[in-house]
Amino acid sequence: MATQNDWKMKRIILILLICTLNSILVFGQYRQDIKTDSSDIEIIRNSEYHIYEETFHDKDSVWYSIHYIKDTTRLNMEGWKTKSMEYLGVWKVYNYDGKLMYTRDYENNTCIVNEELYPYHDLLKGIKEKADSLIIRTFSQEFFDNHVRFDFDCSAYHGYWETTRDRSETYWSQDYIGSWMEPMKSKPNSFIFRYSIKFGESEWYPEMIAIELDSNGNFVPSEDYSSNYGFEDVKSQKKTFQISKKKAMKLAEQKGLTTTGTNKITAFLDWEKFNKAQFFDGQFRYYIKELTNEIKDTIAAGRSREIYKYTIYTFNPWTGEFIEKKKMKNVINFDEHCGYGTGLIPDDD
Repeated sequence: MATQNDWKMKRIILILLICTLNSILVFGQYRQDIKTDSSDIEIIRNSEYHIYEETFHDKDSVWYSIHYIKDTTRLNMEGWKTKSMEYLGVWKVYNYDGKLMYTRDYENNTCIVNEELYPYHDLLKGIKEKADSLIIRTFSQEFFDNHVRFDFDCSAYHGYWETTRDRSETYWSQDYIGSWMEPMKSKPNSFIFRYSIKFGESEWYPEMIAIELDSNGNFVPSEDYSSNYGFEDVKSQKKTFQISKKKAMKLAEQKGLTTTGTNKITAFLDWEKFNKAQFFDGQFRYYIKELTNEIKDTIAAGRSREIYKYTIYTFNPWTGEFIEKKKMKNVINFDEHCGYGTGLIPDDD
């Protein structure tokens, strides 16, 4: 199970994300809202883009169009999304000069870049093949084919050693230089590839596998406990998921789960990190989460706290066996402009 240090790091990231988003909304752009009989239109202008977003009332459709602010006749990208912000169909992205950067087909999960505009893209593809092979060797070809998807989520870096001002110590530093869809500024020597995992027939969980590799494609054990995941040492002979939501719910009922208020029950795949910089540094677990109590307090002027308490039923997805039942909670503190949550932490109250 993740330690307190892991939870603290996650809290810090969530605080920064929410507060940064609020700052952008308040200070970084101009926003205009328009309501019609059939849709709600939102227009945002910032220093780089003119963004047009139209949400239709009678269907799950949002038209999204971005043009460059310096010349709004020049298209950056446009296409359809669902109201939950899931991309639909084919999207094409253009640079300011009107050249096609890449074509992303969300239905078939392909992304074709204009390699004339993407230096070192062959290197990136080669390192990605090594990341794929690590997943296959560690788990299985069956697991990779049926449960793993690369959503072109990767980052490339130039890593180097730096010395502190007083020259008392050296440390490894990395400069971000590009990705699959963002041309690299120079030759990278460090990479992170992230993969989605499918549970059941259609539940996809993003960034459930994240692998850091060096310039030769060698695995780099990560100390970034907040986001990078390595591999699990699966002991079962059949290295593919052996449990379903239906089976997990039935087993949880035998352990005390109350299903009368099904709207308070959620199920999801999670990664429990060991917080060790090694190849096998965590494990997949399937959770049935039952909301048992909500506590809402005003803790100071303009500040509030919400505490959500849960009973968690934990399963090994590789074997289908029940692991444990435990009490956990999520504490959310917020004010008018900013807020943060702890995520699931042990409930010792």
